[in-house]
Amino acid sequence: MREQKIAEIRKTLLARRQELLSEFRIRNAEAADLIDQGVPDVGDQGLTDSLQDLLHLLSDNVREEIMQIDDALDRINSGSYGRCPRCNEPITIQRLEVRPHSRHCVACKELLEKEESVKAPPDKGKL
Repeated sequence: MREQKIAEIRKTLLARRQELLSEFRIRNAEAADLIDQGVPDVGDQGLTDSLQDLLHLLSDNVREEIMQIDDALDRINSGSYGRCPRCNEPITIQRLEVRPHSRHCVACKELLEKEESVKAPPDKGKL
């Protein structure tokens, strides 16, 4: 049963990866179009710059998710998928169904997030 479920998750990961690559290509083309169009005045230039920044930020998020998916696919291929590298316990199928590129079990992920929040500077994440 678990092997069948992992095979289904692998298909889901591959489909999501393809979807993200398509989105990434579209976003990069949109950003390139903004550069190529030129802008008539300073106000439009500011808006164009903001839109470009937003498109690049979206591209960064897409790129990060693709890397996480690739890592999950590597773990499937190596046979280590579904096992938390921190505690070596199995990650629940329910978690993997919801977030198939999860690397850690819920308990370890919560601990890692707490550690990160302690290490982060006080203003991190605030606008």
